[in-house]
Amino acid sequence: MPSKCPVKSQQLSYKIKDKTTDFLLTNYGSHLFFQVTQVGKVGRLVRATRDKPDHLHGSSTYSISNILGTENEEVDILARQLIEKTSQQPPYKEFLLSYSCTKDHSPSFSFIHTVFDRLRANV
Repeated sequence: MPSKCPVKSQQLSYKIKDKTTDFLLTNYGSHLFFQVTQVGKVGRLVRATRDKPDHLHGSSTYSISNILGTENEEVDILARQLIEKTSQQPPYKEFLLSYSCTKDHSPSFSFIHTVFDRLRANV
């Protein structure tokens, strides 16, 4: 009897400023992997995690760490925004962002959030 694979993925492609941009979201159960690429490669890899919540103030803190590639504040901000979005309610998952877009053709953060939400609804 074949078992159902626990790993779920969704992929979308859009043309942004005449450049094809691929988006992939994979749910590994305890981790989410989100890739945004215009060159078909991993590029910069950033890990984002939700730290223990502050029970006194009711807020959470998040850690961002660079795994591969040159540090980039904008990509760190994007990873922080996405981990915060995915950590609003349990189950809390670690988040891995792969980002490889050219500076002149990169999608806006709001567009990335829209695509992320669309993919997440199906994963």
